[in-house]
Amino acid sequence: MRRKLPPFPALRAFEAAARLGSFKAAAEELCVSASAISHQVRLLETYLDRPMFARGPQAVRLTRAGERYLARIGPLLDELDASTRAIKGEAAQGVIRLRMTEWFAKRWLIPRLPRLMRACPGLDVQIETGLPPTDFRHGALDVIIHWGDAPVEGAVIEPFFASTRTPVCSPAYLAAHPDLKAPRDLARHVLLRDETDDGWAEWFAVAGLPASCPEGGPVFSHCELSTNAALSDAGVELAYRELLIDLLRGGDLVQLFDIHSPVRTIYSLAYERHRATDARILAFREWLFGEILAESEAPADAHPPLTAAQ
Repeated sequence: MRRKLPPFPALRAFEAAARLGSFKAAAEELCVSASAISHQVRLLETYLDRPMFARGPQAVRLTRAGERYLARIGPLLDELDASTRAIKGEAAQGVIRLRMTEWFAKRWLIPRLPRLMRACPGLDVQIETGLPPTDFRHGALDVIIHWGDAPVEGAVIEPFFASTRTPVCSPAYLAAHPDLKAPRDLARHVLLRDETDDGWAEWFAVAGLPASCPEGGPVFSHCELSTNAALSDAGVELAYRELLIDLLRGGDLVQLFDIHSPVRTIYSLAYERHRATDARILAFREWLFGEILAESEAPADAHPPLTAAQ
């Protein structure tokens, strides 16, 4: 016989408050008062005979026992929600909060947003941009488009986007600099640099010219700014080719040489491990990986040559 379980309203209140990091936010999500959330959490703490939250004057935070309990019941409630929706024939519904770099949002996700909305009509997408690190501790996010593939404690990291890097510039910049014909010529040109991950030295080494890499050039805090500078004829960017493929195909930028830095993972899907069965996260994950698979299987004639200098 199964032992008596805690009251379900108390479990819901605790999970929402723990996930969101706030009794007030939990109250808004569950359409009750903050005092009702506090009351239900107190009931659960009495039932378990231990505190789940450490309460301060301005905020609450989980105790170690609360963290362990959330890690166990969070996936169970997600699975219960997903199973209930599945048996009722419902798609995933609700708000999904996404965080990513400005570059990924502007160059990849937003152009595909209509397809996401058609594929997941029940999801209300909230998008914010920002730089690393990947941090779920404040409970304000469901999914982070993680830079690279480094592990994050308590999170699932699933790589999905890799690319080489290669020099690109605008057609106008190339037309104004007819001397730019070979890799060694770059030593005399303006190189646009990425503060987060400047890869010019690596590229010059791959090109067989390690001593030719200059040290100067404008430095930008993230790739979106260096791409905008390249589009504005300011110099040559060492671009992640796959992320700018639409700009290259459209002629807004030109790939200078058929020389590439090694392939590396630049983006991974990240979400909290205890929420691996959340229906909203699963729906977004399925759409994302479907888009990546469809693009990888595009016919060869969909990828015309992009190199300006041979």
